Amino acid sequence: MNGEKRVFPCELALLTGMLLVSFSICLFVRSGYGVTVLASIPLMLSYVFPVMDFGTWNVIYQILLLCIAMAITRRPNMGYGISLVEGVLFGIFLNIMKELLADIPMNFELSIVYLIAAHILLFLGVSFFMRSYIPLLPCDLFIRDVVITYHIRYRTFKTIFDIFCMVTSAVIGLLCLGGIVDIGIGTVISAFITGYFVSRITSGIYDRLFEFRPVTKLCTRYLSDDAPCKNERV
Repeated sequence: MNGEKRVFPCELALLTGMLLVSFSICLFVRSGYGVTVLASIPLMLSYVFPVMDFGTWNVIYQILLLCIAMAITRRPNMGYGISLVEGVLFGIFLNIMKELLADIPMNFELSIVYLIAAHILLFLGVSFFMRSYIPLLPCDLFIRDVVITYHIRYRTFKTIFDIFCMVTSAVIGLLCLGGIVDIGIGTVISAFITGYFVSRITSGIYDRLFEFRPVTKLCTRYLSDDAPCKNERV
């Protein structure tokens, strides 16, 4: 304990975030109101090029973002390698969650419940990612590195990037699928509010309740050498 705060292992925060976000993405799609903005581009690509599944396209997309992040910071380190492994694992989680939710009951009332639950789980999961202080998933690492490098507020750039993903996905759908697919009201809502709520949860709830610390030597070493996110503004 540290004062009134409980110690929360960074490794557990990362795993919890990964499970919550992968579940929320698939619940979004199942609700019928769209998909989370960060998953929208790989989902569209899986429709256009079905030779690879949603999880595989997500890995490819995250590798691209990881390359952009390294180009921005110009200081590749061990964290990027760990982030790549996490991206592959996240793609596996997406495929598992998609199968788990394939047969859940559906009606209008439940679709609203699923949409609300997906948003809540997304906010909580991304907030755990941001406070894990471990190399993040490539998409979150990309956002974090831009925020730190260019001194932008997290909520501001997160919203801009989410809108960019949403528009890009819509364009892919229009050009390749003949219409906008799986970009619904839920996607639009998510694009405009995720950055705000993640900021509020990290600073207003998690930081008041928990002190996030690593428990493994690997993460302790990473945090002592390569963790500018400990001082990031959200």
